[in-house]
Amino acid sequence: MRKYLMDTVLDLIYPSNIYCISCGKPINDNLPYALCDSCVRIINWTNQETCEVCGKPLRIGKRDRLCSDCQKRPRFFNRGFTCTRYGTLERDLIHRFKYHDQAYYGRKLADLMIERLKVEDLQVDIVLPVPMYKGKEKRRGYNQASLLAKNIAIYLEKPFNPGLLIRTTDTLPMSGLGITDRRDNIEGVFVVKKEKQREICGKAVLLVDDVFTTGSTADGCAKVLLKAGAVKVYVATFAAGIDPVESAL
Repeated sequence: MRKYLMDTVLDLIYPSNIYCISCGKPINDNLPYALCDSCVRIINWTNQETCEVCGKPLRIGKRDRLCSDCQKRPRFFNRGFTCTRYGTLERDLIHRFKYHDQAYYGRKLADLMIERLKVEDLQVDIVLPVPMYKGKEKRRGYNQASLLAKNIAIYLEKPFNPGLLIRTTDTLPMSGLGITDRRDNIEGVFVVKKEKQREICGKAVLLVDDVFTTGSTADGCAKVLLKAGAVKVYVATFAAGIDPVESAL
């Protein structure tokens, strides 16, 4: 959080939106989202068909309205919403955000996610990030999901409490793991402490993360939140991987 506050101060002194956050070219500082016109056109916005449950982009021509993952198993969360398809440009943005000390990207990417959420009639009571293990967050300096969630909560004028849902242990990286291994990897990892459950009970929760792939992490968090008394859980991410199953024409 200290790093986030420092980046906020630096952004006031040296405005970060004078350069495109994608390609680095100088831009007019009154352009929205700190993206140049060229990058706005090539970002893979989710304006095509998406899964009606998790929000993952579907392949063109797919007849079913559900992605292959949502067809195989029920979700613990109610609906998912994503802003972009996880392509090369989006991967580079997130990689710089997470691993290259670009904490100010949290405000820029949250702005894009807010534009996506504006078209939905979401009624939520509280905004939470997917938690990061404390040791990992300390090494990185911030939890990228927390920075996104904080800015979204400010826009929605809803409470933001990153301490309600916690990650008790570190886990293996999800990349490279199959669906079953992903579920096993996060089993029992997320917890809402008993003394905090009253802050969740009866609430509709918006859970925020940077990337959605199979949804195992979102399901793991939602399962714990529902057990703690949440009535609904929605998931918002900046990017999501496209449904891997080829369309049946």
